[in-house]
Amino acid sequence: MSNILRKSIVFSIFSVATVAQGAEFELHPSLAVSEEFTDNVFETNIRRNSDYITRVLPGLAMRYNAPALTGDLSYVFDYRHYARGTRDDEIAHTLNAKGHLTAVENFLYLDVSDDYQRVSLDPTRDVTGESLFVNQIDRNVVTVAPYFTIRPTERIPIKAGYRFIDTRYFGSSDTSGFQFTDPRYADSVGVDKVDHVAFLNIAYEFSKRFSLTADYTFTRELGYFDNFSQHQVLGGFRYEYADKSFLFAQAGNNWISYDYSGRSLNNFVWNAGITHVFNTVTATVTTGVRYDEDPLSSVLKESFVSGIIEKRLNRVTISFSPTYSEYVRTETDTLDTKKYGAILRGQYELSADLKGNLALTAEKYERPILGSYTRRFQVESGLSYLLAKDLTASLTYIYTGYYSPEIVSDNWHVNRAMIEIKKIF
Repeated sequence: MSNILRKSIVFSIFSVATVAQGAEFELHPSLAVSEEFTDNVFETNIRRNSDYITRVLPGLAMRYNAPALTGDLSYVFDYRHYARGTRDDEIAHTLNAKGHLTAVENFLYLDVSDDYQRVSLDPTRDVTGESLFVNQIDRNVVTVAPYFTIRPTERIPIKAGYRFIDTRYFGSSDTSGFQFTDPRYADSVGVDKVDHVAFLNIAYEFSKRFSLTADYTFTRELGYFDNFSQHQVLGGFRYEYADKSFLFAQAGNNWISYDYSGRSLNNFVWNAGITHVFNTVTATVTTGVRYDEDPLSSVLKESFVSGIIEKRLNRVTISFSPTYSEYVRTETDTLDTKKYGAILRGQYELSADLKGNLALTAEKYERPILGSYTRRFQVESGLSYLLAKDLTASLTYIYTGYYSPEIVSDNWHVNRAMIEIKKIF
């Protein structure tokens, strides 16, 4: 476990413990044991290896709530044993800790967070749901954000502050036994970076339902390969035209300047969306530009359009989520990937104690640089049964298949079946 992770856990536990008296405090240990069978451990199209993976996952969830300080922490220790020896036993960690301090009421605040988890090396694909380790790396992000809010008039709220973001990666193909089937990631090591962010948000509230917004953000990133400075200015509005139904839009410009390469980019950016609530249906459409964290580079610019339609009944929830994204590498201003996709999800409450779920995912990745594309299809189904209070048994089956006419490493499929018993104390 990294020093940052150890210090974060110790600090979080100590902080909560020292102020627990006279406030709302919850502590819930948990223990889960699972057994998984996979018929393609390394997700390859040749020499498929199957294995049984036993996992023991003790965890801890804490919550603290007081007038001046709130905090949440969840941590899971994940021990994995590969029965057929395809991999050595390994240990993984997942930590999410957040704290909010009101230093001066209605004026000065402090947000602190620590997020440690395993992430995909390719930010255009989330592969953490199809494998425990392939093409993934451990990432820890520590954020410290002091800020203040003022209201010069009743209608004008102003929020300004600073964010310190420290991003570290742990593990590579030659230091931790991670398996990178994609040749682009051979001997890969994540790029550590530090971001200093200054931000300013101003709004003018014409009414409780309608307001104008203006945002400015300056980011100074110090990374291993290159450093850059980024300015972003946005202006827009938010309008709640009905109960829980609203639309918003922002547009502006983004400037990025790299120190070593000398490149400068000037891009139009936007952020817009609408959410409408019917009787039992909620529909949302969003579009915009965001900058995604890239473990092997600085940032990846994503221009996206996505939507979700969700219908809720007494026992059934069904949702459909289409999406389209274009990813551009900011260092070279070149198009990396176009992604088309859709997810259909369903959840059904068979009884008060028994629930089922099914998710179908279809995605297509176009790679202009390679002159080819990849199709991905995934089926995930499961059942969960409440054996007793806070004691749950679950069954899960996942099928994932890839196909590409030109990219050899993107032709494989895997079947995974899991059973788990979890107790929350």
